[in-house]
Amino acid sequence: MKSFWEDCVYTAAIAFCFLIRDDRILLITRGKEPYKGARTIPGGRKQRGESMREACVREMREETGLTVKNPRFAGLLHVVQEGDEVEYLSIYFTTTDCEGDLCASEEGALEWVDFATSAELKDIHPSYAALFPLIRDGRTPFDVTLSIDAEGEGRYIY
Repeated sequence: MKSFWEDCVYTAAIAFCFLIRDDRILLITRGKEPYKGARTIPGGRKQRGESMREACVREMREETGLTVKNPRFAGLLHVVQEGDEVEYLSIYFTTTDCEGDLCASEEGALEWVDFATSAELKDIHPSYAALFPLIRDGRTPFDVTLSIDAEGEGRYIY
């Protein structure tokens, strides 16, 4: 007899935050895997028992030293890779409000960059580049799927 959960997939939940102030966005150049060397927005895995908003605030504090205030839900990115047992659900937030002193962590180097041209930067993460127009144009909340085939080729489905 088939288990109720047999056809379900394990999904890892990840929280990210677009922190935009004075026409600049805070980016991190990842210092370790995954995506070592890529520029993207800070974020990380949700811990058991915390809400996605709490995960966003915690990850921002851990990676940047800043406490973000009033993070607003911006959208979802669902990543499905052929052959991988785990799927990833990234929940994105935006805010302009934070307090504290910027402080890099072992996660990577931080930099404020021009928001309008940030998606064109060298080493920008492909998902940042794909979601940037949605954030820039206020097309939130978004619901995007990234489907990656066995050869590693990805296709964004909006």
